[in-house]
Amino acid sequence: MANELLIDVGLTETRVALVEEDRLVHLDLERPERDSALGAVFLGRVRRIEKGLQAAYVDIGLSRDGFLARADLRDADDAGKPIEQCLHEGETVLVQVIRDPVGEKGVKLTGQIALPGRFLSLTPFDPAVRVTRRIAQDAERMRLAAVMQSLLALADQTPLEVAARLQRRAGDRRVSQVKMASADDRRKGERRRSMGCVVNANADGIGKDDLSADLERLYARWIAIEERRAKAAAASAVPAELWREMGPVGRALRDYVGARLDRIRVNAAAGFAEARAWLFEHAPDHVGRLERFDDPAGLFSLFDIEDDIAHASARRVELPSGGAIIFGETEALTAIDVDSGRGSSRGGGDFDEMALKVNLQAAAEIARQLRLRGIGGIIVIDFLHMDSAAFRAQTVNALRQALARDPAPTKVLGMSALGLVEMTRKRIGEPLATRLFESCPACHGDGHLPSLPAVLAELLRQAGREAAAGPPGIRLDIRCAPDLAALVDGDLKARFERQIGTSVAVTGEPGRRRDGFSVGRADR
Repeated sequence: MANELLIDVGLTETRVALVEEDRLVHLDLERPERDSALGAVFLGRVRRIEKGLQAAYVDIGLSRDGFLARADLRDADDAGKPIEQCLHEGETVLVQVIRDPVGEKGVKLTGQIALPGRFLSLTPFDPAVRVTRRIAQDAERMRLAAVMQSLLALADQTPLEVAARLQRRAGDRRVSQVKMASADDRRKGERRRSMGCVVNANADGIGKDDLSADLERLYARWIAIEERRAKAAAASAVPAELWREMGPVGRALRDYVGARLDRIRVNAAAGFAEARAWLFEHAPDHVGRLERFDDPAGLFSLFDIEDDIAHASARRVELPSGGAIIFGETEALTAIDVDSGRGSSRGGGDFDEMALKVNLQAAAEIARQLRLRGIGGIIVIDFLHMDSAAFRAQTVNALRQALARDPAPTKVLGMSALGLVEMTRKRIGEPLATRLFESCPACHGDGHLPSLPAVLAELLRQAGREAAAGPPGIRLDIRCAPDLAALVDGDLKARFERQIGTSVAVTGEPGRRRDGFSVGRADR
């Protein structure tokens, strides 16, 4: 079973698909007009403090202010204090975007900066060393923690020393020695001893040299951010963008290139050149896995990714057993219903056995669909009811195991007696539906239109009231949607005119909503 990274670079959109065991598990797309600020670091200015929310709104130069919660502040000496004692309006603050805008809400911010690399994320203000639980072996996690502790012991080196070490590693022979550090540089070095990191799943089995190289690149990036921050503050050029994530090609390679990846396919010359350059610098052992794809049929079409995207946009997803999972979204949560469908009529036998089979398939597909669709927040899953406590526990465990490979943090609670499972998934980027669809102008995203008979009855009632309120002999002017106008015209219009004792003019206007009719008095 192949694990592949497919990169489709177009004129107006770049799409990246991660395929594991021949199934699409992650989709990223980026368009110039919807450029994501996720992960970007800004020097912002506090616009206002909301004591009731214990949050601040920060101007970072985007169309809407970012939201900075008290829990996301970088605590130094302010632990336990309310936000109004930690920040004040007009103050500059260093923040990072941790969630793209959702609906009418702006970006979500944090003061706890984390700079992502290939194997780890550098946390400049948090000295802890953490290793992801997605690395299953305890011994490997302990090894990685020990390696990073030893590497971080070098963190008191100055910016000049770090830069010189990077240049020597790159083969720059001009650097033969490091200048003596100034007192200011030494103080900066001492501050860097408080840095920590989070080791990600790509580091599983990786040696000390590769981890050290990744750490050094992140140190150099942080030094550059500090320098830009100082310049922006000195020039009063706030808000200022200090650092932004790579484009979709580089980001996908950084996040997904690893031992489990068999092949990387890119369809365009520019994307291929970018991927090749990145691999030569960061993962030369993977250059041989990179392929240029030139088939005119299209990369995503030939590998059935277009069909997977269509399924990830559908409300109902079929399961191999004949059952289905059905998605319903509200402002507060996402509800997922597991339907037995044709599965209940296949093979007879014990209902609990059939329900377990459908539920296990549903658990795996739900985990995949949540990641594909980018669904976050509170999620409630209505699994098929099973009397067996062992079967219920097996279903919940299957869901947890399927979610274990999701890079977004998740938390699954147990199953209730009614078969309901509550879980949360951290919101990261925009949901797929937001990037692929716009709200329907007819229903404004509600998914429902008022029925023609109901709107027709209301139109006639309103016209009747208008006729009764006016002087005798007035002429009514009705403007409505074309399908409604077609019902009013003809025999119904004649009977209505006899009932109210006045004439009626009906005009169908294509741009009108079905329930957006108007009734007025026509000028004579």
